[in-house]
Amino acid sequence: MTNSLSIPAGGHTDGRSDPDKLLAAVPGLLGFVPEQSIVLLVFGADRTVVATMRHDLCLTKNGSPSAGMRQLFIRLGTLAASYGAIGTVAVIVDDRYPPDDDRYRAVAAAANKGFGPAGGLSAAFAMAQAASGSRWHTVWRPAGGRAAPYPFTAAVPATGVLSDPNASPTALERAVHSGRRILARRSEMLALLSPEPHCARAGCRGVSPVPVRHEPGRVDAQGLAFALGTLARFSAGDTNLTCADVNTLAEALVSVHVRDALLGLSLTEQRGAAEDLWRTLTRRLDGHARAAAATLLGHLHYMAGEGAYAGVAFGVAHDADPDYHLANLLDTALINGMRPRELRGLAELAYEIAESLGGPLPAPVHEPAG
Repeated sequence: MTNSLSIPAGGHTDGRSDPDKLLAAVPGLLGFVPEQSIVLLVFGADRTVVATMRHDLCLTKNGSPSAGMRQLFIRLGTLAASYGAIGTVAVIVDDRYPPDDDRYRAVAAAANKGFGPAGGLSAAFAMAQAASGSRWHTVWRPAGGRAAPYPFTAAVPATGVLSDPNASPTALERAVHSGRRILARRSEMLALLSPEPHCARAGCRGVSPVPVRHEPGRVDAQGLAFALGTLARFSAGDTNLTCADVNTLAEALVSVHVRDALLGLSLTEQRGAAEDLWRTLTRRLDGHARAAAATLLGHLHYMAGEGAYAGVAFGVAHDADPDYHLANLLDTALINGMRPRELRGLAELAYEIAESLGGPLPAPVHEPAG
């Protein structure tokens, strides 16, 4: 799930609502081009998207939505209702059948039923791929003559051709605010966190520090001070890390006290530099330390409303250390649709811990997304 940008539902063509702008905005909202997916856009007031939910489209052998998929729709429908949903649009991106196949209508009908607590679906569209020139089909509309279900202001056409998602206002806004382009596949996000050599020394494997439970003390204070000093260097453009730097940071991150203090950076002006540092360390560390760095990165993305990036980072943390509790906890919160602002308490606790360790953090300048 991601918290989203303001997106119009579309203009008018021949007295009908044109959903093209909305459909072309989907990759920009997610940060990547979905494949074999269903994307549910939840609308609040002013015809704006308040939540974006993407999930793998799980079908049975005959193409029907699986039992797990139906249960998922029920959970997401309840969640959408808690957001005060006024309308929900489903977008199916899947190439297993023609876009106008009845099997996608069955998927949309199941989603509509699950979203009953939120008023059901406003419309559902299907296309083989979310790419310029792809033909989309309207596979589901409400019965009963409701010609203009919210957020549309007129009836929607039966079919159309998708404009370029990379040129959509949402993609451009994402590029301006985050500096990120739309990735061709979700796997590209994972590639951004693929392991790199620990350092420039040939054959160096670095250290794999083991966490030790203890009360916060001088060692933690030194670790936090070193991490904040390294972050200041990254902010100034000096991103070179020696072998000793990486090892010292690894020792710092395996301390739960240092890690928890560093969570607060997600809301500061140093958020961008912190993202670069956590990504670098995720790639150059292994084991528990890699899990800690990936968790910090995932939390930062989570607080910014970048759920897809957060989910990938938490997955990397889990692979590095399946028992890494904070990563598993945050990933569960993300999957269950907990809004970033509901995690603000973690950031407030981070400031208290940092203060106790003698390393005050920069003042927060960002609000959690959502």
